[in-house]
Amino acid sequence: MLKKMNLPNKLTCLRIILVPIFIVFMALPVEWTWTKWTALGIYIAASLTDFLDGHIARKNNIVTKFGKIMDPLADKLLVSAGFVMLAGLNIIPAWVAVIILFRDFFVTSLRMFGADNNSDLAAHFSGKMKTVFQLIGICLAIFGVALFTSNNAFLDFLFKSIDMSMLQLMVNVLMTVSISVAVIFTLWSLVDYFLKFKKDINIEE
Repeated sequence: MLKKMNLPNKLTCLRIILVPIFIVFMALPVEWTWTKWTALGIYIAASLTDFLDGHIARKNNIVTKFGKIMDPLADKLLVSAGFVMLAGLNIIPAWVAVIILFRDFFVTSLRMFGADNNSDLAAHFSGKMKTVFQLIGICLAIFGVALFTSNNAFLDFLFKSIDMSMLQLMVNVLMTVSISVAVIFTLWSLVDYFLKFKKDINIEE
């Protein structure tokens, strides 16, 4: 099966595989600092596959139905895992994770109606921007967790000549801004997709 897949679809599958690995490292005790740095590395790698698979598919004109369906699913799994784990660590409010999950489940249902009627399933601008800010916000949040739980010697080695309190403040501010913008785009895309697919919803069938 993998041999028959093109590179973008393989990257999509890799992103799905990385999600449970990320969850395991995030679930390990916070005191084990290295686990959060590892989780950050895994999440960044998974996020990069999101950019690469779409870029390669469009550049080489190898957009497939599998990619149109599985790429958004992989994004939702990655984003949902990030927000749920961060909410569990009390890094972000639980209501933010609820909004993200609600939107993703609802839009997935709308896309199923669209797929039955052969509608275009390509992501909207609002959906793409939502994903970008969500991934940035989650990466910054995990980075912040790793910073706050690291010992001073490790931090001094990584960030020589940098005021740690100022760095932590900057990370918190950037994380808050990114996630706030992500929530706005999430709500926008929810309305956007509903308007796109509402014609495909037939309550009589």
